[in-house]
Amino acid sequence: MSFMKTFRKLLKAFPGSTGRRLRTTPGYFFLVWRWSMWLYALILLVGSHANPVYTQRTGYKVSLVLLGVTFIQTLIVTLYAPIIQPLLPALRLPRFLQGRKLVDEDEDENIFTPLGNFDSPTWRVGVHVLDLVICGMATYLSGPFSPAPNFGTASPFYRYGISTAFAAALSYRYRGGIATALGYDLFIILGIFFPPYDNTYHANVIDITGSLIDAPVAATLAAFVVSLLSSYTQNLRNLQASFRIQRAQLRIGEILLQEAHDKKRLIQQSIQLIRLGGHFHRVLIALIHTPEQGSAQAIAEVYENSDGTHHLPPVNEELLEHVLRHKRILNTFTTQTSALNGSYKISRLYIPITKEGSLQLILGAESRRRTPLAYRYIDYLKITGNQLLTALENIRLTEQTVQLAAIAERRRIAREIHDGVAQHIYILSIHAETCVAQAQNIMETSASQAEMLSPLVARLKHLVTISKQALWETRTYMFSLKPLLSGTTTLTQMISNQLSEFETISGLRTQLTIENEEQEAHLRERDRHAWEQTSTATFRIVQEALTNAYKHAEASTISVSLCYDPDTIEVTISDNGKGMKPDDDSADRNGTPIYSGHGLNSMRERAEEVGGTLTMRSSPNGGVQIWLCLPVSPERRLSTNLTIQPEENIHVTS
Repeated sequence: MSFMKTFRKLLKAFPGSTGRRLRTTPGYFFLVWRWSMWLYALILLVGSHANPVYTQRTGYKVSLVLLGVTFIQTLIVTLYAPIIQPLLPALRLPRFLQGRKLVDEDEDENIFTPLGNFDSPTWRVGVHVLDLVICGMATYLSGPFSPAPNFGTASPFYRYGISTAFAAALSYRYRGGIATALGYDLFIILGIFFPPYDNTYHANVIDITGSLIDAPVAATLAAFVVSLLSSYTQNLRNLQASFRIQRAQLRIGEILLQEAHDKKRLIQQSIQLIRLGGHFHRVLIALIHTPEQGSAQAIAEVYENSDGTHHLPPVNEELLEHVLRHKRILNTFTTQTSALNGSYKISRLYIPITKEGSLQLILGAESRRRTPLAYRYIDYLKITGNQLLTALENIRLTEQTVQLAAIAERRRIAREIHDGVAQHIYILSIHAETCVAQAQNIMETSASQAEMLSPLVARLKHLVTISKQALWETRTYMFSLKPLLSGTTTLTQMISNQLSEFETISGLRTQLTIENEEQEAHLRERDRHAWEQTSTATFRIVQEALTNAYKHAEASTISVSLCYDPDTIEVTISDNGKGMKPDDDSADRNGTPIYSGHGLNSMRERAEEVGGTLTMRSSPNGGVQIWLCLPVSPERRLSTNLTIQPEENIHVTS
């Protein structure tokens, strides 16, 4: 059973694709030739054992020693041959016998080198030179094996030695093969003029020509065949890469249609398909934020997808910033060193995707390789990047259309409220105030009617207060329906206008204090959408606090303080009213009693939605004080909210 399992593993380890089989065939031919010629030498020596013509010669005894030397040489060459490396794990050979494993198919050589797979060119040349010396010396020393001739073809290892020219031709084509063949012929010439022993034969032209011509001819034919196979396999690999890329682009197009409603899912699935289509180890997309007022662009979000098997270093933000500044393609090939993986090389290719001259996103591919990423991947990343940019732009336009439709509908409703209910409440308030004034005039002119009209005046005053509160709440609803930030309107301007209108309607005095400049905080934030959310939450909470104070506080003055810090906005709202009534059923985290009710809960929920905090307590001098702290930057907001884990192998950073 164990033998069958090992046999099945061996079958699986053999190359399965047509391209790999073509690239490995010359290597198998070399190994088969070398082992066959070694077996030929073995048979020749064993067969000559009973013939004293051979056994009495010194060359025979030396050939027996050389048989062992060439066996060890062939065994080592076989174990370290790149085409044999996939079989070694299945055979469970010792680790020191397993050379460097084959790399990804994208980095396979057109024809695998038969003598080891070394990164250093010096090592590769040195191995071929050593193989030539061993084969040449084996032929030279065993040349006097037979009486005539005593060099070249007379050696049992002559044909075995020709395989060194095959190996050089497979690795270096014509120049390497012919140079090695001529080097092999030098050992034969050495045997002609300086035989090692048994110098009883005089060379002739036929023997010399037959011994010297075989190696160059064999090397030339091997180089010719290998050149044809290399050209064919290169074309085949290009076709396979083109097909794989086209299939990936087709699948990406399908994803762009299927996930046109979900931006995050669209990006995640797209970069995964881009990675698979290009055989990359990691693909990343950096979305670029472009401010409306002409400020410098910044990286808003970075999405990445990795294969999970290659341990790559973290995304190099400096390279992304470099592409952001220069808006040019960046192709790097650097050496990395880590305690876990040692020294290795990583190739990075970053493509800027622009629209009308403005950078919109950066699409990058990274892989651990021995060679840089080919330039054919530039077109692949450009095409897929533009497809993705078009889909993202369509999502943005769709969301913008929905938002504009919602804004238009809200404005219509706000206009209807303003022209209808708000006007009626305002007229009701004016009439109630007029009735109060007339009743007070009657009371001042007629003492007999003053006592009778006094309850009526109190009710009318209460009606005036209720109508003003209703008018303020109606105006609050109108503000809720309208967009807050429009054009160049700032948060300070919104709060100031809000207090002015509140003061006009309620008759209460308001004070606004500003610390630091809002512009400083605004320039530090990287995401305008997050800034708008923070400003909206601040406006709504102040609005709700004014409403509560007007309804319940019985105050004459309301103060609002805005403090802009680099990372936060602090708001303090205080009044000089009657203060809070303790409620045993609700208290803040510090145990301080607070008002219960939907309004106060709504303020606290609004603050927590954007990662802020809100506390309420009675002021030492009476009244209520509300303290609000909201983060400005998305980073501070993420640090205060729950952490959401992204999908497996997909990482999102802002």
